[in-house]
Order: sequence, then structure tokens, then C-alpha cells
Amino acid sequence: MKKSYVIILTAAISLGLASCGGKKASDAAQDAAAANAGIISKSVLTEEIKQETISLLTDLPASDIPQRIAAGEIEIAVGNLSYMLAPSKAAELTTASQKARALGVYIADYNVLRVLQQPLTTIEGVLAKLTSDLDITFILNTLKATPMPANKEEIRGMLRAQEEAVINALAANDKINVAVELLGGMAVENAYLYANPTLVVKGDITYVETLSNNMLKRFGILGEIVDDLSAYYPELKTLSETLTPLPDKLTSVDAARKANAEIIGIRDQLLK
Repeated sequence: MKKSYVIILTAAISLGLASCGGKKASDAAQDAAAANAGIISKSVLTEEIKQETISLLTDLPASDIPQRIAAGEIEIAVGNLSYMLAPSKAAELTTASQKARALGVYIADYNVLRVLQQPLTTIEGVLAKLTSDLDITFILNTLKATPMPANKEEIRGMLRAQEEAVINALAANDKINVAVELLGGMAVENAYLYANPTLVVKGDITYVETLSNNMLKRFGILGEIVDDLSAYYPELKTLSETLTPLPDKLTSVDAARKANAEIIGIRDQLLK
């Protein structure tokens, strides 16, 4: 696990941000003290710190669900996709945070639909609306530009590349907070699929353990980032509070299935 964002922030300030843009040493010291106290000044979100944040985000363990579905290690019937967020929900969202989280939910659904070779027109329409509302239409282009490999073994690498491309594109447009909200939405939707009673796990039990461990690690790292960044982006506090109870419900398939109703409640809360 990497150092927390606030620790990175403080170190970055101490290592020379005082010289950036003519900032006085006394001002930098105040910023460092504020960072230690968990209060991140908007004046210190420098390129160096942004890159550290990107690194933390791109280090998140990838979700194995689409790849394992494609490989036949886990199975979900096309008729059991009702767990996915209804396309009509997008029209009910009003705040940018709601839309960013919903965008992550729909991207998770989009990738599962692609693996299952299902029609994409409706969900692409939802993605187009949300990315337009958030002024990040380039994200939909990024998704479409990442074709599903014919070789099922390459799908995990493709999804990793897709996620990194989305993170980097948002960061380049000074929307790192949108990237965090989006990744939170993706993680919650994959957790809900994991808890789906109709999900059939095949093969060695280690597949299930790996799936659970990756999910827990992803929530752990994302939780750290969200907690620290919420001092800079107050709207992330809701995401932090929403994600906190999830890891305890994802320790196994059985635990997730027993908590199915609670997990859907968490997804609902994410979009309020």
C-alpha cells in the first residue's frame, strides 16, 4: 500500500513547492502544516502531486469480473442482467458528483455487456448523455476506441489499459475528482454483480478468493485516496461515507450474497 495522499502532499511541499510560482517559504510551511492537519489548500495541487494521485489510482487492482466471465470461470446469464442500473436513472441525476458516480456504474455495466456480446446502443446513449453533462465527451471516445480483444486472455490487459486511459484523460483536463468519483461507481457496481445470487462461479476456489481479494484491495486503496482528497474536494466526503461499509460485505461470495440487499442500498445511496 502506498503512502496516503496527505503524506505525499506534505512531502511534496517540503521538497520544493516553495519555489513554484514564487510561493514564499512561509506560505509553503503553512500549506505543509495544513496538509498535516488534513486541510489541503487549493493552491498546492501541483503537477507533482497530481502525478502521485494518478499513480495511486492506476495502481488500483483491476476488476477480474469481465475477464473471468469471458474465460468461462464465472457465469451470468443474459437473462440475469437486471442488476444493472436502469438507463432511465441517468435522467434523474442533478449534481455533477451523482453523474460522475453513475458514469462509473454504467462503464462497469458497459464492459460486462461487451464481454457478453450484448447490444450497446442504449448504454452508449446513457454514457453520451453523462459525459456531455460533465463536459468529458472524450471519455466515451476512449471507451469506444478500446476494442474487445478476440483472445479472452487479453481482456484483463485491455480493461486495465482502458481504465488508465480514462484516469489520465481526466487528470489532463484537471478533473481528477471526477476520476475518483467514477472509479468509486465502477467499484460499487462490480461489488453488486459479485453479490448477485445468479452469478455462477466455476473451477478452483482460488478464482473466488482472488476475485474477492482484488475487490477488497481496490476498495482499501480507493478509500484512502477518497478520505484524503475529500479535504480538497468536499463533495468526495459522501463517496467516502458510502464506500466505508462495503469491504466487510465482500469477504466472500456467500457474504456478498447475504448482503445483497445492503449492497444495492449502498449503490442507491451513491446516486443520491
